[in-house]
Amino acid sequence: MNKKEIDPWLRGLLAHNLRRIRNEKAVTQEDLSEQCGFHRTYVSQVERCLANVSVDNLQRLAEALEVSPIVLLQPGKPVDDKKRAPSA
Repeated sequence: MNKKEIDPWLRGLLAHNLRRIRNEKAVTQEDLSEQCGFHRTYVSQVERCLANVSVDNLQRLAEALEVSPIVLLQPGKPVDDKKRAPSA
């Protein structure tokens, strides 16, 4: 069975938002990796679109940055509020 090539736009969006929010909060890649229980190079791989992030790891990253996982997947500069429910 042939695998269809997938456009990694969502992975790129996650990478961009993760790096932006991490930098806004002045957190190093190494510190974020440690908070999440990841290998020290994992966050770098995510930010360079080299890692395909699981839903569980997305949740760990969001919790460590104190944002909703949805914030990491939103286009543009999202509201940085973990308590806020997504709009219906």
